[in-house]
Amino acid sequence: MSYHLLTLRLGLHDLLNRPRLVLAMSLLIAVAVGVFTTLEAYRTGLAAEFSLLAPNLLVVQETQSFGEIYGSRLSPQIGEQLSKMGISLVVPEIHVVTGTSTQNATLIRGIDPQQYTLTEVFSMVSGRSLRPGDPSRLAMIGWRLAGNRNLKTGEVISLRGRDFNIVGIFQTGTYADNEAWASLEDAQSLLGWGQDVSIYIIPDEGILHEGDTPFKGVSVARKGEGVRFEASQWQPVINLIGVVTSAMGAATALALTNILWRSAWARRRELAILRTTGFPILSLVGYLLAQAAGVTLLGIFLGGGLTWMLTSGVQVAVHGFTLEPRLDAGSVLASLGWIGLMMLAGSLLPAWWLSHLNLAQLLHSE
Repeated sequence: MSYHLLTLRLGLHDLLNRPRLVLAMSLLIAVAVGVFTTLEAYRTGLAAEFSLLAPNLLVVQETQSFGEIYGSRLSPQIGEQLSKMGISLVVPEIHVVTGTSTQNATLIRGIDPQQYTLTEVFSMVSGRSLRPGDPSRLAMIGWRLAGNRNLKTGEVISLRGRDFNIVGIFQTGTYADNEAWASLEDAQSLLGWGQDVSIYIIPDEGILHEGDTPFKGVSVARKGEGVRFEASQWQPVINLIGVVTSAMGAATALALTNILWRSAWARRRELAILRTTGFPILSLVGYLLAQAAGVTLLGIFLGGGLTWMLTSGVQVAVHGFTLEPRLDAGSVLASLGWIGLMMLAGSLLPAWWLSHLNLAQLLHSE
């Protein structure tokens, strides 16, 4: 039997003889893993849903507003002037948030049934999309809004106190999955805006550019920029949770270091005998790594369950947005790398310390 295999077996034997300590340490690791992985899942979801910019589309909106969400109102004369400038496509839209609280806030988008498919990419989950010539009081809603409200195609959704029949449920993979889309005329009537709109979407043809102010009180931005800026307001909170999670990971690594050091110290005489019979210093690392890996694997399993409970049971919703956590290859690798650092720190430090002790003193210790 090789040196390393023998020390690994010795480490696992010592680990199994302390089930309560193993469970307590695994739970500590599980909490750290669960919080870190959940944070990475929400960070990935935030980037996927709120950070996409349209490369070929611009938004004309009120200056210093977030027209793609709320807060912008333009007259129809702005659209006429844009067409006179030679812009080939001018698509009007309404974007507002209605509701009396964050619990019942609803994102409403008023769309031009004849042109909205030229600027939006979506797929239908059920039902059909809005079409030119449709009667009033019809709506198509995002799949996330449908899930939050337990709505289905053919049912009714209340928008600002008025009932709209749901003709379809769509999916975009972005924040728009939280929205309810109605015709531009219905949205204008719902808000009492007359012929006003929130924004005009135009192609990037070189006539207007990001940052331009073609008319008084009106500016141009890249489509998606306002939504990305709005989402960036959440970033400080995520960063703060990240700092707390890092501190939790450091504390967990220190606790693992202390436990493994005590384990090695309890076996110091046996380990010294092995060293004098030809076992290399790396055998000490193997002895401690076996225990660290056993505790960590159980912690990862429990942490995976905690992550599932946090991501499926806790809903993050602000002003009509529901943030969907996403675990991709990058976030999983980041979590595994973070866990690996904890395990290595917990085992290498006591192994280094033990390797520098005097063998003669260890052999005479009781």
